[in-house]
Order: sequence, then C-alpha cells, then structure tokens
Amino acid sequence: MNIGNQISNIRKEQQLTQEEFGRLFHVTRQTVSNWENEKSYPDLQILVDMSNQFEISLDTLLKEDSKMVKAIDKERVLGTIKHEKSIIDFFTGAGTGIVASCLFSPDSTIRTVAIIVGLVMIGIGWYKKAKCDKKVFKYMEEHEEV
Repeated sequence: MNIGNQISNIRKEQQLTQEEFGRLFHVTRQTVSNWENEKSYPDLQILVDMSNQFEISLDTLLKEDSKMVKAIDKERVLGTIKHEKSIIDFFTGAGTGIVASCLFSPDSTIRTVAIIVGLVMIGIGWYKKAKCDKKVFKYMEEHEEV
C-alpha cells in the first residue's frame, strides 16, 4: 500500500475531512489531497507527527511505499550536496578574493602569506568539490533507473 492510501485510510478511520486533517498538520486541504493522490509527499517531520498523532509506526506508514522512501532519500542526499556546495563556494570564493586583492598590493611578506593562504583555500575548495562530485556520481550510479 502506498503512502497516499495510508493517509486516506487514516483520515477516514478518524472520520476527518481533508480540511480537518490538514489543520492538524498545518497544511491546506489541497495539500492533503495531493498527498492522497501522490502528487506530492509529506515531509519527514509531518510523517513523524502523523505517527505520533494516530499512534501508527513510521514503519507501517512507509514500509510498502518504495517510491516515497526513494523520494525522502533523494531529498536527504540533495540537502547534503547543497550544504557541501556552500562550503566549496566559500573556500574557492574567499581564496580567489584574497589572491585577487593581493595582486594590487605592494610586495611584502604579508602579501606573500596572504597569497599562499588564498591558494590553499582554493585548493581546499577544489579538493572538496572533487570529493563531492565523486559522491554525486556514486549516488547516481546506485540509483540509476533501469
């Protein structure tokens, strides 16, 4: 049974309209309808709230809906990648800024040290990017649609 059917069954067993059900989880009637018709999925926190509210295990809610589990897994991976990308952007951007700003300053020991620090930061950014790309490609290979 898929998550949409599970939500519909729970709601009907509790004798709740879609609007009443939505109010419990601070979403609209349309959102509940989309869940039930599998046009979208509730986020993980709402699933936990449903589990607590109706005393149904998450395992029961999700067990047979591999599509939902894949969607949650994909969301988690994309969040991790987005976080890693912001770190990469920081290192490469800050390093580039440091190096570029040093190009217009007079020769000095401080300038040399700043250029080295900037280049190291760029190197860290590139290294992290290579690791992140490797993770993305591995994830894509593992989850490739046949």
